[in-house]
Amino acid sequence: MAKTDDRQLSNIEIRGIPRRVYLIGIFVYALVLGVVMFLRGGFIGPDTFLIFIVLLVVVLGQTRTFLIDWTPFVILFFGWQMLRGYADNVGAGYGFPLHNEDLVAAERWLFGGHLPNVVLQRALNYNPQVVRWYDALATFFWAFHFVLALGFAFLLWVRSRSLYWRFVYALLLLSTLGIITYVVYPAVPPWMASNPPEWLANRVEKTIPENIYLLRAWVPYQLGLGSNWSWIMANGNPNETAAMPSLHAAYPTLIFVFSLIYWRKAAPFALLYCLGLWFSIVYMGDHYVIDVLAGIVYAVVAFFALEGLYKWLARRRAARISRAFVVEEAS
Repeated sequence: MAKTDDRQLSNIEIRGIPRRVYLIGIFVYALVLGVVMFLRGGFIGPDTFLIFIVLLVVVLGQTRTFLIDWTPFVILFFGWQMLRGYADNVGAGYGFPLHNEDLVAAERWLFGGHLPNVVLQRALNYNPQVVRWYDALATFFWAFHFVLALGFAFLLWVRSRSLYWRFVYALLLLSTLGIITYVVYPAVPPWMASNPPEWLANRVEKTIPENIYLLRAWVPYQLGLGSNWSWIMANGNPNETAAMPSLHAAYPTLIFVFSLIYWRKAAPFALLYCLGLWFSIVYMGDHYVIDVLAGIVYAVVAFFALEGLYKWLARRRAARISRAFVVEEAS
């Protein structure tokens, strides 16, 4: 299916620019933008990235179509980002307990009594006062998972609006499943279980005697970086107990699965990013391995649930057309 789409779209031009050249230009543009933001002291955020994409669309004369297709998605996606922090408040209000000891026990059971977060930070000699190249790389993988989802959606929009909508629906379903889980199953991340803050100390037991550092809190500071260039990240309502499932792991997984079915050429790059991110968020102390596995499962379920729905709707539509044709022939 992916090959058919490539052939159909290969000769389409936007203002005289071949679509393949347009896609390469977008990739280079996003890469340069990210490097410039990094050099100026921060990581580009999803809303900042979107602003620059809008500017690019205006220059190319595709503003009306872009606004029609993207406005509902952006409102829902960023609205979810702003509200997801209330999941813990709702969960606490309805008596859903914080999960800590059970996650630690499950992780130790899976790995013979060890915690991969501790093992990796010790094996790679992590030191909060020293930033090694793989510390910076891990932080990069962590910082761009939201931007990657928006960038992939934009590339799909350029290639095929129908594929864009399929991906957007899957992304929104995945996000919705995640926030529902955060409400009913608030989970303490490993860095917090290792060093519970004051507000958490009276709600959970300290079950990890080893010290687990949260690299994303140390590496940007040591590199002299500021906060993300993002109003959403700066003014949103983050949920500190949203470790299960890991949407950091789920979003790139969804991109990989989607690419595997609909855009094979992008699949190897998506897989490389997935592997790097899965490793990084465990090494950084952000998530347990079981959080990552849960994120992968959520992404696969969201994608194939919608694919099954599309096929069922297509069969129903074909059946209606067939019945209407038979009735017409009979009359």
